[in-house]
Amino acid sequence: MRNKVLLINPPLYFSQGYPHAIDVSVPPLGLLYLASYINFHHKKELKAEVIDVAVSDYSLQAIGQIIKRKRPFVLGLTSMTPQLQGAIELATFVKTNFPQIKIFLGGPHVSADPGLLKRFSKIFDYAVTGEAEKTFSDSLVKLTRNKRIPRIQAGEVVTNLDSLPFPDHKLIERSKYSQYESMMFSRGCPFLCYYCSRPSISRLVRYRSVNNLIKEVEAVYSTSHGYIDFQDDTLTIRKQLVAEFCQTVIDKKLKLHWRCNTRIDLVDDQLLSLMARAGCDLIHFGIEAGNERIRRDVVKKGNFTNEQIYQTIKLCKKNGIKFAGYFIIGHPGEGKRELTQTKNLILNSGIDLVGLSIPTPFPGSKLYEMARDEQIINENIIDRFARKEMGEGYAGNFPVFTTKKVKREYIYTLMKEINRKFYLKPSIMLNKLKDDLLSPSRLKQDFMDLISLISRGMSSRKPYKKPGQDEKYNLAT
Repeated sequence: MRNKVLLINPPLYFSQGYPHAIDVSVPPLGLLYLASYINFHHKKELKAEVIDVAVSDYSLQAIGQIIKRKRPFVLGLTSMTPQLQGAIELATFVKTNFPQIKIFLGGPHVSADPGLLKRFSKIFDYAVTGEAEKTFSDSLVKLTRNKRIPRIQAGEVVTNLDSLPFPDHKLIERSKYSQYESMMFSRGCPFLCYYCSRPSISRLVRYRSVNNLIKEVEAVYSTSHGYIDFQDDTLTIRKQLVAEFCQTVIDKKLKLHWRCNTRIDLVDDQLLSLMARAGCDLIHFGIEAGNERIRRDVVKKGNFTNEQIYQTIKLCKKNGIKFAGYFIIGHPGEGKRELTQTKNLILNSGIDLVGLSIPTPFPGSKLYEMARDEQIINENIIDRFARKEMGEGYAGNFPVFTTKKVKREYIYTLMKEINRKFYLKPSIMLNKLKDDLLSPSRLKQDFMDLISLISRGMSSRKPYKKPGQDEKYNLAT
């Protein structure tokens, strides 16, 4: 009899035992890789299953019933920082009702904050940081043989990505997610943007072979109809490999519709043209600021200019690729002049989609260190947040760290102004509706976002607004 392992993606939080989340359109790709690896390499000893709590709308009691029925010997929880409340409450529930089950914690937060395991040692037995496939599965085998393992381990980095089995989508209710199939061409990011905790997982950049990637694309083609969402942090670090993938897609006459993330300084007209011919129709670009000094010296985003941004937008339009730009307002040292530059870039550049946020100090980032030095955040505050002592949910409760040159109310008001002027344009709303027809699971959330944009000027998923905060602030400089 194989020992069962339940891998669980918790919601942001539970309220009265019921899950609350924001975007449930994307399958938990990390857990699918993990479960598929276990079932492929240790199928005689172990059987891994995946539970995505929010998309299945499982209450704590429902999860308890699943555990009673399946009787796993190990529970594996993943958690980003915003999910800590959900992870802590779920682990507490399991430890209270099923004390014999060993609970592992993995994912981005514990990778950047390994001390969390000791601080919550009553509910978590073990942790694996970084990439967990090999280390976690080896640890499970040792536990089945009554061998001791370290309480916390750094996951062994997978150097040959072709050695990983494809994510097994039979482990989830695939129809509950977006039509876009989540996929990765590469792992690792070499850059050191000050707000990002990703380097705490791995900075070593590795790519799959083009042949291996094409095999996965073909394997899911009949179910995804060619809709692919690449989850790579920066897809085009190695332009030649991306070009080779695109040319193979073209040669094989695969009809794809795909999207990805990259940087302004890692694309050019030749590559964008090839990507478009291979089916790329949307690229997410992290820009972060409209002022070149802030972007270069504070954000550490690189040395690309505003002229390069405008040129890249034109190239995307020329090639029929939508341009999504992501910005942060309120960087340390940012004043009204720099903020106005960001506003003008967003509203006047022809960007198709915008993501706007405020500096949030996640563990593992340089921004966290800056906020910690100013006593805005520390381990105690993280733990209080995780226990809901600062309020239920991520929105309005997790600390932010903004510039001292303007009042925070000014930043909130500027965010509302930009969001309203941008997203209430008829052309933008129409494009969003078209996307929702391909992703019905997002329709409800996007409708909520529209209502939120009209009423409060920001997405309903943004964590920056507490009830009662002053919404009236004169933006005139």
